[in-house]
Amino acid sequence: MEQLLEILKHQPKEILQWIVFELMASGNLSFAELAELHVKYLEQLKKGETEELMKLRGKLISIWCDNKKNVGKNIVSLMQEAKDKGWANITQEQIDNSKWNK
Repeated sequence: MEQLLEILKHQPKEILQWIVFELMASGNLSFAELAELHVKYLEQLKKGETEELMKLRGKLISIWCDNKKNVGKNIVSLMQEAKDKGWANITQEQIDNSKWNK
């Protein structure tokens, strides 16, 4: 099954659309079923973002509650993570040269 999925992933969009159309025309798949799966997929994505947001909130609260001497180190660490995960449009040089990175 996984091999078939990998083969399908590399097919042009037109072929995939034709396959879905043929499955719908033959009664093996309905638009409602496909839409339901899509909604579930979007909910999973949203849940994943929510979990990441909760982790981020926790880290921010930890920075707020931590000793003053650790704030800079923690902010740099958080910004490094934000850069690595694509949350912040910042360069490594900006992080390295930040006033917080001392």
